[in-house]
Amino acid sequence: MPTIRQILTESQRDLLIGAFNRIIPAEGDFPGAGDLGLADSLEETIGRTQQSIRMFLEGLAQIDITAVQERGMEFCRLSGADQDSTLQSVEQSHPAFFNELKRQCYNGYYTHPLPQELIGYSRPEPSEYRPMPFDESLLEPQKQRAPFWRQV
Repeated sequence: MPTIRQILTESQRDLLIGAFNRIIPAEGDFPGAGDLGLADSLEETIGRTQQSIRMFLEGLAQIDITAVQERGMEFCRLSGADQDSTLQSVEQSHPAFFNELKRQCYNGYYTHPLPQELIGYSRPEPSEYRPMPFDESLLEPQKQRAPFWRQV
């Protein structure tokens, strides 16, 4: 099994966990997105292209820069409300990064087994999944049509 290439520093991982926890905060029995260990899957995903790596490294840096400029301290040291405000500023100033950050957060969260279990979704076991045989009669109308392409 290939090992995940570590792209993020420890402080970047902490910032990412904090941002994920603000995008999908813990509520009731549901954990926050950052608490599910989604940083590993994000690193694997963004590690596929240099463009993704660059976008996330620059985007995470921008979150901290914005936090310091607007609130006088690093993102991870801010209150929840100030973190939300910082993320809203980054969303406005760097929409491509922020949209990808949100997408990765939601994808990671809702494909994780724990939230799926909590919302009552159960994945079928591979042995339980048996696709229905294909009904070839569904092709009959297409077979009856005149060709809609041109012979070359």
